[in-house]
Amino acid sequence: MRLLIATCLFCLSTPAFAQVIDDDNGKTYYFYDTITHRKVKEIYHHKLLVKIIPDPHHYGQYTDTILHIKNGPYTRYYENGNLECSGYYINEKKDSIWKYYNQSGSVIKAERWHHGHKSGN
Repeated sequence: MRLLIATCLFCLSTPAFAQVIDDDNGKTYYFYDTITHRKVKEIYHHKLLVKIIPDPHHYGQYTDTILHIKNGPYTRYYENGNLECSGYYINEKKDSIWKYYNQSGSVIKAERWHHGHKSGN
């Protein structure tokens, strides 16, 4: 029951996904971003992480939560299908060179990340 409640709360706190395709090359998410008012397509690899947390209100009871942690190559696309950005995640933290593109497909910026911290280019 607690897992069901935690899953519902997680779903309510994340953007509503219109479509999720889980395949051998990672997860592909299509969703409408209510902040930017546009459709977004993301493709990334992930791993499952199960967190078990002691219940502060009931001694000896625990709550478990399953999280999808970004881990591996990541790409995001504009509505027109062109690449918006690409990079790599290690345990939900940006790592490697991240490239950002304009809507016509030209690179507009590149950043070097290491364990979630931006470093000099």
